[in-house]
Amino acid sequence: MIERFKPAGHKAQELSEIVLPDETFKPIQRVIDTTIEDEDKTVGYLYHDVEYKKDCVGNIVLSKGLLRGNEGNAIRKSTSGWHEYEGNKKENPQEWLIPSGPLTLELCYRSQSGTTPLSQELQLSWHKTFNHKEWWLRTSTILRYEEGIAHTYHDWTMDAGIAPVPDETDLDLSNDKTPPVNQFLRAILGKRHSSAQQIFGKYGQQVQLWTPNYTGIGECALVLRVLSNDGFDVYAYDDVNYCRPARGISLLKNFPRPQYEVRND
Repeated sequence: MIERFKPAGHKAQELSEIVLPDETFKPIQRVIDTTIEDEDKTVGYLYHDVEYKKDCVGNIVLSKGLLRGNEGNAIRKSTSGWHEYEGNKKENPQEWLIPSGPLTLELCYRSQSGTTPLSQELQLSWHKTFNHKEWWLRTSTILRYEEGIAHTYHDWTMDAGIAPVPDETDLDLSNDKTPPVNQFLRAILGKRHSSAQQIFGKYGQQVQLWTPNYTGIGECALVLRVLSNDGFDVYAYDDVNYCRPARGISLLKNFPRPQYEVRND
């Protein structure tokens, strides 16, 4: 369990960012499908005690790679298409959900703490996800821009509040960040936003935040990508109608025995 301390004088909003430096997590495990005939039967990686939605903590399985269709090709859906896919049990029997910006950052952070072969395999899977030059990884974080303000929603519709839109449209997150930039990053990336440069910097040397060059752009999606120059983009104004691939998360209960097994290696 993560212990938190609450120094006097801190506002409630700030407390979720303050954790003890010896923060630890249960080891990540492998989930396999025993009915698969391939040598590699991995379907995902099990993270323990994760807040996968607001106020919902559980053991979740991250898909091995991008979600794929029956033909083995990566499913590339628009924002509305992915939202519909989540609720379609015939097309989506494992009940995969598309992680939000904060959850994606959290899962990347936890995957970087281990040194076992399984941890290294998981880290490599994130590198493959982000480093394909044609992919812009979909998250379920939506932004609605209006008069210099961004209304943020996670899991497609969960209201996460508003934040001012930074004046600069292309920000290098290795530089000092102003309070408005920090507020915007917290809105789209959650409690670990101050570590985004360090976490996403594992996949691209320069981590940049992109916002619209005008605020009347309307509804946008948050996507993540690595460019050909090895820069990592936190891209906060993708067209919601563009088809983008995604990784998925699902509750462990959706992988029942004996078909599925949890392993440590």
